[in-house]
Amino acid sequence: MVAGGMRAMVVRAFGGPERIVLEERERPAPRPGEALVRVAACGVCHHDVLDRKGLLPSARLPQILGHEIAGTVERVGEGVDALAPGDPVAVYVRTACGRCADCLAGRQDRCRHSRLRGSGADGGYAEYVLAAAHNLLPVPPATSLVDAALAACPIGASLQALRAAAVGLGDVVLITGASGGLGLHQIQLARLCGADVIAVTSSEAKVAALRQAGAAEVVLAPDLQFSARVWALTAKQGVSVVLDNVVSTTLRESLRSLGQNGRLVVMGNVDVTPVPVDPGLLIGRRLHLMGSSVCTPRDLRAALDLLARGKVRSVIDSVYPFPEAAAAHRRLEERGVFGRVVLSGW
Repeated sequence: MVAGGMRAMVVRAFGGPERIVLEERERPAPRPGEALVRVAACGVCHHDVLDRKGLLPSARLPQILGHEIAGTVERVGEGVDALAPGDPVAVYVRTACGRCADCLAGRQDRCRHSRLRGSGADGGYAEYVLAAAHNLLPVPPATSLVDAALAACPIGASLQALRAAAVGLGDVVLITGASGGLGLHQIQLARLCGADVIAVTSSEAKVAALRQAGAAEVVLAPDLQFSARVWALTAKQGVSVVLDNVVSTTLRESLRSLGQNGRLVVMGNVDVTPVPVDPGLLIGRRLHLMGSSVCTPRDLRAALDLLARGKVRSVIDSVYPFPEAAAAHRRLEERGVFGRVVLSGW
């Protein structure tokens, strides 16, 4: 590699995992207000898969995927006083401007001047990533950078969803896709909120592990017809909240699992296909249907704190070196993962 260069895993044509190829690129230099971060770890989210396939409107070519990023500061630009080389940081998932009304109100997730890293902007499947200093949060000394990579998504994004659904003491929370990166962290977070969790899985091999992860009940539904079992488990009351991480094949059953005044948060978009909704069910049970996306920096900060204090533990299925990003994607698409797949090391 030439001086001043960097290695990156780049998508130049939409398609299968083999489209992720190793390239050498020029190493970016921080401008005023920016910092260059040496990437230590990057989580592999299903959003990355959709971007690789070109299924999302924001997808572009060429693209460096990855929005779950942690590393150490390499260089800082002019005017950056709060960071120094060697500082461990988690990178906020969006390139939030820090100046608009939404950013100033603490809702950087709504910043219209921003792009999602790894989608509209280059992400973390690379040796280095450039970020505005205000989009970098310090990682506590007790937290590994591999763990910190999961703080923004899936942990921070799940905190945002739980807040949107006002999950609290006495709630019963149903989680679909419970054995994935989102679901396993949502089980822990919902329990911290004082809720009981019912986990849904289509795999008998994952039932015991989901109970060990903290689910009070596990519904095994290979055909994803789970609402009748949920009603039986709740004495025909239904659950108060559903976190639906799958949606395309689960939304109907998720809505039918809700009791009166129940709240359903759409977190997943696995197949990027429209799904029907029964308006009579929404009206009759006074249901609340909402979507939730990326975290705010406040959520990211809270997630890092929970990891540092051992209140939440990262659940990692497997770790691949960056040059094996294609294999990591294949692992994720097998739908057999238990936790998050992470890239780390060259």
